[in-house]
Amino acid sequence: MTPARPRRAALLVAGAAALGAFLAVRPAAASGGSGRSPRDAKPATRLDPPTAASAPREPLLVPGESAVLSSGRDLVLEVKIAPRDTYASLGQKYLVDLRSLDAVRSLNGEKLPAPGGRVAIPYETLNDDYKIRVFSYLFPADGPRGGAWVHRVGAGRLRTPDESLWRLALWLTGRGENFPALADTNGMPDLTPRHGQEIVVPGSLLLPPFARLTASSAAAVAQQPVTSGGSAGANDGAGDGDEDDFTEAPPDSEPAEAGPTVPLPPAEAPMAEGADQLTYGSDKEGRFASYHLKRGEALYSAVVVRYTGQVDAQDVNDLARRIAARSGIRDVTGIPVGFKVKIPLDELLPEYLPRDDPRRQTWERSQAEVARYTNRARSQNLQGVAVILDAGHGGRDQGAAHNGIWEHDYVYDILCRIKERLEKDTGARVLPTIKDRQEGYAIRDSTRLRRSQAEVLLTDPPFPLREAVPSVNLRWYLSNSYYRRLLAEGIDPLKVVFTSLHADARHPSLGGAMIYVPGEEYRRGRYGHGGPVYASHREVREQPYVSFTRAERERAEGLSRQFAEALLTAFRRQGVSVHPYGPVRERIIRRRRSWVPAVLRCNEVPVEVLIEVSNLSNPADSRLLADPSYRQRVADAYVEALQRYYGGSPAPAPGSLSSKGH
Repeated sequence: MTPARPRRAALLVAGAAALGAFLAVRPAAASGGSGRSPRDAKPATRLDPPTAASAPREPLLVPGESAVLSSGRDLVLEVKIAPRDTYASLGQKYLVDLRSLDAVRSLNGEKLPAPGGRVAIPYETLNDDYKIRVFSYLFPADGPRGGAWVHRVGAGRLRTPDESLWRLALWLTGRGENFPALADTNGMPDLTPRHGQEIVVPGSLLLPPFARLTASSAAAVAQQPVTSGGSAGANDGAGDGDEDDFTEAPPDSEPAEAGPTVPLPPAEAPMAEGADQLTYGSDKEGRFASYHLKRGEALYSAVVVRYTGQVDAQDVNDLARRIAARSGIRDVTGIPVGFKVKIPLDELLPEYLPRDDPRRQTWERSQAEVARYTNRARSQNLQGVAVILDAGHGGRDQGAAHNGIWEHDYVYDILCRIKERLEKDTGARVLPTIKDRQEGYAIRDSTRLRRSQAEVLLTDPPFPLREAVPSVNLRWYLSNSYYRRLLAEGIDPLKVVFTSLHADARHPSLGGAMIYVPGEEYRRGRYGHGGPVYASHREVREQPYVSFTRAERERAEGLSRQFAEALLTAFRRQGVSVHPYGPVRERIIRRRRSWVPAVLRCNEVPVEVLIEVSNLSNPADSRLLADPSYRQRVADAYVEALQRYYGGSPAPAPGSLSSKGH
């Protein structure tokens, strides 16, 4: 067992490394020197400059940027105006959402100050990068530790410290109203922080950029040698946190690809939504697709999200800036109706490329092959159907956490609701991958759920959810073991369905459910794990590695797409919000990489989906997920989709469900 002090040191090192890595990705661009302050009712209190000892390798704020307490109360980033700056260009650099420009104009006036002047940008409107920069500049002693953010009172650069719980809750969680939760967490009945006291802010409450850093820190600590087991491959870490971990078998043991390898004849694929609105051309920078913006459309949603498949906030904003520059757009908030936007061809999803493009043709052939597979299995009221249900994360791993809502407990409640509906109203058999040891499968009719860490994976032996990486992979090992057992019992393989429930964090302008299916192209390897953490479980010993023939991969994508479409129909009928652009996807796209989540990539069940129920970065979506009646609508829609998929008539949803445990 690791002694407390070295363990704490490891946590701090991991947290510092995570913060340093985040800040090193996008160093701020230099700008000019100081100038006049923006209009304010009262004088601003400027913060002390950093010292050489505390300054990081990459500057948090560069000359021309300064953190200011406006009127002694509101935290803002002051930026010196350079020649050719506009509100729109500043918004593209500093804001998370260009709709926040109204708040910036309200603070500074409709007319931008002259070059050399300064404009104040409210902290709450800043993008993730600059929120971290401003707060870390202000409080350099703060950082992630053990899945939480730790603030040290009085250790910052404020000349007149004002570190009330309300203000800390506002800056770190986005809601000052969260101060009672901070008081409870830190045992502060008098609500008064003391100088030198450490204030712990739970990861479930943190704003997205701070939550990501705490998650990266926790993942790094979880991989220390004291807790991790051996692996059969070199890629046994959580990486940057974007892609769930998996280990591929060594290349020399990978089986030869089965099935035909010669190109298939061209096949007509249905035109993707919006493809007929693109035209193609070229200029000195290369080939592009052009789209003419319509009234009320925004560049990042109508173009970037729709045609490139990006949904991550930073990815969307970065690509919107590149497309604006390519198109000669200086003010993205004032693009005229009908303006021709140029999208580089290498940024487009393949379905939006010209018909003669090789990538488009490859995609069409793949879609034609996948579409050959349809599930002809039928069942009256889901008799003989087995549903393997998974809720992402759990235990110490809360998942995504934004706007005061965290992922796991809320999607676990949806799992409990689906389980109860299926077992009470249908003939389906339910096999969960996870269970709360204290509350079982009790439905919780509350908008504020208790943070539970009592879940275990139902492997043999049960796996307490302490480490994120093994738990991700043990889920698909468990699902595959369930599947083999069901086949041995004589269950039709086409009547087995795997579903993993999640809630993600996308660009905050986007909302609604998304569904991922296993893309054939992204599961062509041989996958598995070794080492004591895995080998201690029967499910791993039964079959340590998995691989799939081409026909199996195509069948899984085809059958899963068919079920995903049934889910979308049921979601819309039940009033469940759906992502507006391409809600069914065969891979995750992030940081110019594409992959299929491990619970789908390595899963042998032929009908498998991962549902992102809500976008927790979107305040409206967060409120919906918190609403127990909405969680019930998601569960009812899932049961309806399953019944329709197997050709039955959906049973009417009961008015209310009991809250008893099982």
